[in-house]
Amino acid sequence: MPHVSLYRKYRPATFDEVMGQEHVTRTLVNAIESGRISHAYLFAGSRGTGKTSTAKLLAKALNCAEGPTAHPCGKCDSCVSISAGSSLDVIEMDAASNRGIDDIRDIRDKVAFATVEGKYKIYILDEAHMLTKEASNAFLKVLEEPPAHVIFVLCTTEAHKVLPTIQSRCQSFEFRRPDATMVLEVLTRIAAAEEIDIDDESLATIARSSAGAFRDAIGTLDQLATYCQKKILLTDVLSMLGTVESELLFEAVDIIAASDARGAILFINRLADRGRDFGQFAQELVAHLRNIFLMQQLDEYPPGIINVTGDDLVRLKGQARILSPDKGLRFIELLTRALSSMKRGSDPRLQLELAFIIMTAPQVDMSIKSLLDRIERLEAGLPVGGKRRTAATVAPVEPVAKLKKPAEEENAPDASSVEPAAPPEEPSAASIDLSLDKITRAWSVIRNQVKRKKIPLYSLLHESRPVELSDRLLVIGFPPGAEFHKTQTEKPQYVAIINEVLKELTGADLKIKCVVAEGVQPQAREQKGPSADAVIAMIKDELGAEEI
Repeated sequence: MPHVSLYRKYRPATFDEVMGQEHVTRTLVNAIESGRISHAYLFAGSRGTGKTSTAKLLAKALNCAEGPTAHPCGKCDSCVSISAGSSLDVIEMDAASNRGIDDIRDIRDKVAFATVEGKYKIYILDEAHMLTKEASNAFLKVLEEPPAHVIFVLCTTEAHKVLPTIQSRCQSFEFRRPDATMVLEVLTRIAAAEEIDIDDESLATIARSSAGAFRDAIGTLDQLATYCQKKILLTDVLSMLGTVESELLFEAVDIIAASDARGAILFINRLADRGRDFGQFAQELVAHLRNIFLMQQLDEYPPGIINVTGDDLVRLKGQARILSPDKGLRFIELLTRALSSMKRGSDPRLQLELAFIIMTAPQVDMSIKSLLDRIERLEAGLPVGGKRRTAATVAPVEPVAKLKKPAEEENAPDASSVEPAAPPEEPSAASIDLSLDKITRAWSVIRNQVKRKKIPLYSLLHESRPVELSDRLLVIGFPPGAEFHKTQTEKPQYVAIINEVLKELTGADLKIKCVVAEGVQPQAREQKGPSADAVIAMIKDELGAEEI
């Protein structure tokens, strides 16, 4: 006998076997028993929740030899052919590949034909949201008033993409995502029927990894049974899925709750030794912390909101008492940030270590925040610890003469009797303690500020350095062979930019002079003419050229 995938072999045979969708199956059973069968149904929900299986059950119930009945026999020719997918009265179509208007016209032309052996002709349209707009509009008339023996069942994972006009012509059912306990129950039943040797913890791990999809969980069990020859160990499950055993998640939270920085580093080292995927671990730890936080916030919670097994639920309650909610939320924030950095290419181990260290050593967190703040201000050209100076926020500087002690203010003459003072002279370079040595040491910073305003000028100044400062005149020297750089830098618009940057950084209004000096050596290597980068930048700036 050819091998049949387990998820096909163990599809629900009756409405009672459909797990987690009682609100759907009960309505369908009542409709069949009362004879109030609709001509169109819309089954919506995430993958692997039983939409197509329920559609086939509905087809069996309607075309069973004993039917219409809410309990099809599963043994008559109609039931057997529907299960095998060979019934001529049940037409399954994939709207992802048959999505055009011609495919809908074909349905419209054939719906009037009589059934072959059953009482109803049932069309099951998978991924109905994939129909084109034109095909959907062509489908409207036949969907609204089909022949009495025709029933449509539309299945979709994205109901919001189905036209509202189509939804209004159907009875809609939302298939809910099952919780881990329901998936575990199905896996346990299948493992027993197939005589697969697997422990409860391995089954629980598969159930958690399925994210509420029965088909995914059963498919994983089928694959593991083939790989392990029906004797499945937890290590095999973790190796195939790349998931993390729950014991590691509980240990990680215990370390955070105890603020054990040393334990955190050793724990991450053990993860590395075991070959665990740091990104996968971070994702599962976020889900674990979410469960703890929800348990802290809810006195009673509905089934499915916390997807863990019974044993893990008891341990979760214990950790919910030792980990404060604000600390848990902070750790979720750090792990989410770490995952984002991992996706951008950062070292996964380093990002996970940073998250753990910040949580277990608060003083390190403050140091890192302070360092990041300093870096941001330096990059923005702001004084460390100060605020951004703008025209709206900078207060006028009071003359030095007005800054008097209180005793002097009491004896000061009335302002009306004092003759107006002469306007203060503009401060010189010397008056603000500015020297050539200071400008030389700050030249790289000055050039970087120039880069923010004019990139070509930054390229020209690459070979330059201050050579003289006297009487508010700054002489900028260029090495021999850099006449092109010197000539371009002397342009009035470029001189104005240099002067503006110097005034921002030093507070002095300096005049600029450019010279070619023998003693000035290029920073990288000696050049006989202008650098290629400088020429390209100048051509772009002056002529509006573009590189192609």
